Amino acid sequence: MTDRNSLRVPPMRGPPNSSSRKPLLETSLSAPGAGPRRQKIGLKPGHSAMDWAQLKQNKGNALKGNIDPSHFPLRVTKEELKRHNSRDDCWVALNRKVYNISPYLDFHPGGVDILMKCAGKDGTLLFQKYHHWVNADRILDSCWVGIMV
Repeated sequence: MTDRNSLRVPPMRGPPNSSSRKPLLETSLSAPGAGPRRQKIGLKPGHSAMDWAQLKQNKGNALKGNIDPSHFPLRVTKEELKRHNSRDDCWVALNRKVYNISPYLDFHPGGVDILMKCAGKDGTLLFQKYHHWVNADRILDSCWVGIMV
């Protein structure tokens, strides 16, 4: 039988913020091996991850943009992808899938500017560098417009 007193944690000496006490666990904003810490921006009210999930549920396929359903999924060439490079018409390729990320821009925790670096381009390498553990298909499933050819 274990003695109850042997399971007690010794009391801390000094205030909890004492510089002589080392943290039990150090955390980082970046994933291991991801490089320098990234700055996250404050999102506008109503633009959290939960708000994005609700918008996807409510709008569904309307987030794809003006795509004729009879042509879906589109076969997108590099030239076609390049034409969609503005904030109001922003397509990006990730792992050979093309997404209309225009509706998602304001929901991205890293801000619009970083996503616009990939506007009209293949953003796979940049995405994998910073988000290799993130499932883009799940986040952007309602924005999927086609496949790179």
